[in-house]
Amino acid sequence: MPRIGTVIRDVYRRPGADAVPGHLEARYGIHVENVTALDRGVLRVDRRDGTPWVARAHVLGRPLSRAEGDAEILRLLADAGFPAERCAHAEPVSEFDGRAVVVTEFVPGKPWPDTAEARRELGAMLGRMHALPLGGTAATRPAGSLHHLPDYEGLPGQDIAAAAAMLADLDGRVPPEHRETHEALTALLSKADDASGLPEAFLHPDTASVNAISGPDGLVLVDWTGAGRGPRLASLSMLLHSAGPKNVADVLSGYAQHQQLTEEERDRLEGVLWIRPLWLAAWQCWLAVVTSRGRTFVPGAARIAALASATRAAVSGSGQAQLAEPDTLKFSAEQNGTIPAGN
Repeated sequence: MPRIGTVIRDVYRRPGADAVPGHLEARYGIHVENVTALDRGVLRVDRRDGTPWVARAHVLGRPLSRAEGDAEILRLLADAGFPAERCAHAEPVSEFDGRAVVVTEFVPGKPWPDTAEARRELGAMLGRMHALPLGGTAATRPAGSLHHLPDYEGLPGQDIAAAAAMLADLDGRVPPEHRETHEALTALLSKADDASGLPEAFLHPDTASVNAISGPDGLVLVDWTGAGRGPRLASLSMLLHSAGPKNVADVLSGYAQHQQLTEEERDRLEGVLWIRPLWLAAWQCWLAVVTSRGRTFVPGAARIAALASATRAAVSGSGQAQLAEPDTLKFSAEQNGTIPAGN
């Protein structure tokens, strides 16, 4: 396993508009007219001979087989008619300078609006996703964590382990101005619940509203990197973070059309809500200490508690009895940091 700092640095050093177009032209016989960076390692590719593509260049340590699994999942979603980005070619995965590159069709549209109706629709989409009976190797692989650190890709507990590893990597070299934050984050790791043993479903690991696009035909969810099967609460928690305590009832009213939370999920929700903010805070702390970029923060315990409380109130207040029978990480400004959103 390479030192975690080596992997983090590679996240920011993935090839961009100066290198990827030539590879795509040689691999697919296309002519690239223009390239626009959507994120680090994520490019919009405008082609002379067709509609635009999106090319995602993965980090060096992420195996090609994982990218091929991502493509398999996109095919399964297409077969199921689920609104997701589609593979752009019959062979969408290639290798460039030791890293996997995946091409998908560009989804035109605008960011998903922050309205009550839109939040309900996004909640309903998540509920439908959690009811999908997808089989196959990729759709059942462990999922729920982020994919930026390949050695920590898998179930939600891997995000907790990654946060611990990033903080441990800084031991002995944290300057005074960041020491209090580093110590606080290390102490808070115990608050996170890895969601093990909770109901599982097929899930997208980063269902924040930033990955929802208002396309010509409605809502489309993008960036399925690392999707698979894991605790559904980990996936729902990301959408709850995006909505915020005042708006979780909108999300849950949509989600309830397809799924309902168990009593144990409601009891353990607060711990699961800690996972992603701690991962993000540890990433930011590492960047601030090692590169002097970004700003450190400690996740707000009051906000996380409010999210959990509002969720429980919405489930019981609107009535778990009124929910449908179960089917057979725009974060707040306080919590937002600087990480690549896509990969």
